Amino acid sequence: MNYGIYNKKLTIILVSFHSNHIIENLINSIENNIKIIVIENSLNVEVKSNLEKKFKNVEVIIPKENLGNGGGINLGLNFVKTEFSLYLDPDIELGKNMISILLEKTEKIKNFSILAPKEQNYVYGEDQYINHNKKSNIHKMRFITGCALLFKMEALNKTGYFDENIFLYYEEHDLYYRCLKLGLDIYLIDEAKYNHGGTSSTDPTYNHEIYLNRNWHYCWSKFYFFRKNFGYFYGIKKTIPNFFRALRKYVFFKFTGNKKNSSLHMSELQGLMSSYFLKKSSRRPKINL
Repeated sequence: MNYGIYNKKLTIILVSFHSNHIIENLINSIENNIKIIVIENSLNVEVKSNLEKKFKNVEVIIPKENLGNGGGINLGLNFVKTEFSLYLDPDIELGKNMISILLEKTEKIKNFSILAPKEQNYVYGEDQYINHNKKSNIHKMRFITGCALLFKMEALNKTGYFDENIFLYYEEHDLYYRCLKLGLDIYLIDEAKYNHGGTSSTDPTYNHEIYLNRNWHYCWSKFYFFRKNFGYFYGIKKTIPNFFRALRKYVFFKFTGNKKNSSLHMSELQGLMSSYFLKKSSRRPKINL
């Protein structure tokens, strides 16, 4: 198979936020005849200069502000001129021939919106499958982890891109819901594999602030997703356990004098309350360059 021809059908999108400590590892593992667009959400012009100087197939775009993950992907998608695009988290390690296998499957699977490689060391629940045929290595899915996603651009133009009201978390749930609603299938490809580094896509120097931000947005976005698609009171039903769990842990850590942990659970409460009162997803990481 002539993978050079296949590669011309593909553009890769990476969203970077203080990820310069690892992003080159991923770029080095990708064939240099594939166009790579990096959305540099930490607004660091040195990252742009460095990456574009080192890699001829890389274009770094610096937005006017931190767009979040979905918004960053959307910006990258606006520059895609190929038939397919592949979003990758900066902290993943590609398995052998992962990209080639995904591109092969685009020829064999006709009605799809998204193809996803299989994340190693992640346990896929039965409720994530629409059709789990254990004798097959291709599965129709309700949900897949959002670390590596191959998009058919024709399908995305029908569904719309990620909802930019969501800064972080649940943006993929919302997109999958719209894809499936239009009958555009999502597939997990067992043969294509990758490893994921978890929270390592951002410089660990900023860990506590990153965890505060993630806790806030996880709770805000969870309620927003269920309210948007299923109604306000269903959103309350799905998130009230999060509220009481966060409240209980906040009180415990507050009284035991653990300021760091109490602040993490206060962040969850603040995200939920903001979402309950229909406020925008306003929190941003407090990190200075």
